[in-house]
Amino acid sequence: MKDDYRILQIIDSLQVGGSERMSVNIFNSLTSHNIKNCLVVSRKSGPIYNFISEKKNVFFLNKKGSFDLLAFIRLFNLIRRYKPTVIHAHQTSIYWVFVMKLLFKRVIVIWHDHWGLSDLLKNSDRKVVKYFSFLIDGVICVNHKIKTWNMENLKVDGESVVYIPNFPLSENTNRKEVRGTTLLCIANIREQKDHPNLLNACFLLKEQNVDFKLLLAGSLEDSNWVKKIKKLIFELKLNDSVVLLGPVNDISEVLSNADIGILSSVSEGLPVSLLEYGLAQLPVVCTDVGQCKEVLENGKNGWIVPVKSPIELAAAIKEALEDSKIADKKAMRLKKSILENYSSKGFIKRYIELVNSLNK
Repeated sequence: MKDDYRILQIIDSLQVGGSERMSVNIFNSLTSHNIKNCLVVSRKSGPIYNFISEKKNVFFLNKKGSFDLLAFIRLFNLIRRYKPTVIHAHQTSIYWVFVMKLLFKRVIVIWHDHWGLSDLLKNSDRKVVKYFSFLIDGVICVNHKIKTWNMENLKVDGESVVYIPNFPLSENTNRKEVRGTTLLCIANIREQKDHPNLLNACFLLKEQNVDFKLLLAGSLEDSNWVKKIKKLIFELKLNDSVVLLGPVNDISEVLSNADIGILSSVSEGLPVSLLEYGLAQLPVVCTDVGQCKEVLENGKNGWIVPVKSPIELAAAIKEALEDSKIADKKAMRLKKSILENYSSKGFIKRYIELVNSLNK
């Protein structure tokens, strides 16, 4: 049973991102459930490292490129020494794990598919994964669209392709009691997250004399896209209303000082930030992407708006700001739903069930 399992997770980095946050969430949860596990970071560390509970079980390969032989040898030696029951690969880490499966045939390979562009995913995409998918034993999908794609395109037993929802990093965020007008968007500054949609909505709010402050928290690594966002902020004359926080180490602190959580993406898997908004009991306004509508129960637990529609996004934000009774009611329902349906305990239970089925 689970007492005998040894889980080795592998992730590219510990920068701010959904798959990175989930790798640490899973590591901490497995550790708290007394399941032997380690986390291997192939490239570099990052702010998420601060949230790791047992840092002695984290290993860095210091990979410099796709064909870094020294890093590959480090991974090979680590697997040979650690003797994992399961290698759990997040996203593109699966490529090196394909080779490891050929070298360590008895190890169970689980691919955790977080594909953020799931709303745009086509059957012709991800050819390399499709070709080598016979080396994958099981797949964890973060939404139903991703699960459908995997079942239709990979050489994996359909019963071993499962949807297990993400769960949030922090479960104890105390929101300030006095409501204000601070909007928060936790999303890396890149094209998929469609910050122009949100900025154009904010421009409309400003034209309607709605008072607000928008905080943008997330990675600034995509320098070209960051330049576009800064330029748009200037062109829309939002300099006094928008703050680029960059990557945030203390997510709980930022959440506790916000009044509304927003996501304006064109595509998502199951965003961890949405779950974190809910646990902080923030009213949420979100585009209809990925698994967001399910999390918000078709609008019962928050506002769902179409993608690339700044008019509807602005209207939803305005209602959330001005009707505190409705906003608080939706926020309370969302928090209750997340505690019941998106917990670490629920994830680990289904995770162990998957590993048990693959270990027969």
